[in-house]
Amino acid sequence: MKLKHFFFSLFMVVPATTWGQIDSAARDNGNIPSHESPSIGRPLLPVNAVIPMDNFFANSHYLFDKWVKGSVVSANNEMISNDNYYFNYDKVSNNLLLTADLKQIIEIDKREFKAFAFKDGNEEFFFEHIALIDNKKFLQVLVETNKYSLYKWTFTKFRRNDNYSNLGVYIDINFYYVVFPDGRLFKKIELKKKSIIKNLFLEPEKLDSYFEAHPYNKVDEALLIDLIKYLNK
Repeated sequence: MKLKHFFFSLFMVVPATTWGQIDSAARDNGNIPSHESPSIGRPLLPVNAVIPMDNFFANSHYLFDKWVKGSVVSANNEMISNDNYYFNYDKVSNNLLLTADLKQIIEIDKREFKAFAFKDGNEEFFFEHIALIDNKKFLQVLVETNKYSLYKWTFTKFRRNDNYSNLGVYIDINFYYVVFPDGRLFKKIELKKKSIIKNLFLEPEKLDSYFEAHPYNKVDEALLIDLIKYLNK
């Protein structure tokens, strides 16, 4: 079963399960507030760091401008979710962030989980470690099926206003990847008609049919998602 569907079931059916200890040593030092059941004693999802909350959203290199609900799939395939916890994602460092008290930020060790999901209102965001594409990064799931799947990786960099100032803005650069039905081949695709036709070479007739039906549509992320769903029919 695809992890995206597993996450969806968790959000809809099982809104809260119990976290184990996150980092007992850090908690003993007063760094991490405890909301877990005292009966749970095994360590789960060690942390890299504990960060002060001050001015957390002063910069725009986070996925959200607020804290949102979330869940995690650990390295040993355990689903983790708790209504006491809120999440965010640092697009620059690719670190998953958690807070329980809105005073301290816990940076979770990325080696200890392989997928995570966020829910912001009616919107859901799913991220997975896709070893076929990249052995280190987490990719956002846009379409995931047994046929064609579509993933996105966002590279975020800081662009200075000038060479003599620390002022500037964060710029997102998106990369798109399609995994083919056999699960052994993927192609990097640009948001250009030429790139799509070149890389989705197994479906020339369907591609022609789709673009004939959408002659004036802008080739953007929404169109690429719609196209992949069309190829999966």
